[in-house]
Amino acid sequence: MDKGTPRHTFSLTEKLSITWLILFTAAALISQVFVWQGKQAMASPEQAYLTPFSSLEHPLGTDQLGRDVLFYLFLSCRTAWLIAIPPLLLATGIGVLLGTGAAILGNHGLKVSVINLLLLAFLVLAYLFVFPVLHHYPPFQGYTLLYWVYYGSAAFLVYVVLSLDISARFSFLQKKVAVGVDEGLQKVITIWSSLPKLLLLLILTAFTPFSMLTLLGWICATYWVLPARIARANVLQLKKESYYETAEALGIPFRRVFTYFLLPSLKGPILTTFCFAASGLLGIGSTLAYLGIGIPADVPSWGKMLAVARYSVEAWWLLVFPAFFLLASIFSLQVIGHHFTTRNRAKSVTE
Repeated sequence: MDKGTPRHTFSLTEKLSITWLILFTAAALISQVFVWQGKQAMASPEQAYLTPFSSLEHPLGTDQLGRDVLFYLFLSCRTAWLIAIPPLLLATGIGVLLGTGAAILGNHGLKVSVINLLLLAFLVLAYLFVFPVLHHYPPFQGYTLLYWVYYGSAAFLVYVVLSLDISARFSFLQKKVAVGVDEGLQKVITIWSSLPKLLLLLILTAFTPFSMLTLLGWICATYWVLPARIARANVLQLKKESYYETAEALGIPFRRVFTYFLLPSLKGPILTTFCFAASGLLGIGSTLAYLGIGIPADVPSWGKMLAVARYSVEAWWLLVFPAFFLLASIFSLQVIGHHFTTRNRAKSVTE
């Protein structure tokens, strides 16, 4: 290592945070792979409200139904991990691709023919009106592949008709129209960022079926905005650098330019944003579970355990243990995010 490059060591708090996140991830993955079918998964009303450390079989006590608290804390790790990590990874990838594409294409880099714009409008209208009808039409009920084949065939047929017949008679359909990708993305980001994430998720999940897959989809649709904004700002700044212009003049493929020039500059800010967003998602996921929105009733969650603790104040362990797990996970992600922030600032100073 160069003597002029600052070395980034981990403090005791950061080491403890990393250890906690490793244990948290391990518990989530283990509980995802193995399904326990022991006594802990069954309700035992005669063993309700056992105090912690009073039984070897239930070291952290039991809840109002006699279920093992330690077991449900363990399963709740899986729920919290599923809410915070996978959808955020997908949302970050989508945001980086959209932000990078908007910065590269600008408002004149993407040109589409009029016929393709008409086809796109037809596909959107068909999806909004035809697809729901097909979904409830008896021959297509339960056959997802069948009505997708029907829908795709109809779209392809319309494209062929537009391409061969109408476009041959009307030359203006072949005219290229510039699409303002960057301007359009900025408007979408402005509108989407003006809505609080918790309120947006509450609205989206309240009017859709409660399922983990639906909730994860809404999280992806909500959290792509900030990575897209960061990627767009960094790429626009790098486009002004001389080495980027040189690489573009030499005809270096964009994949290599993105890998060797753009990605290293995005890695620090994206990791910082990811940690803080994941910590916020843990709190939002627990809030939704506490309110009984979004997460199905049969899925264990720290928020549900906190909601149950309201009705049995004397059972302090139903409040303390899930609150500790939730706060420790949020605090650990915040500490790691702060570490990346400090390292990015030190790197920018040395450069």
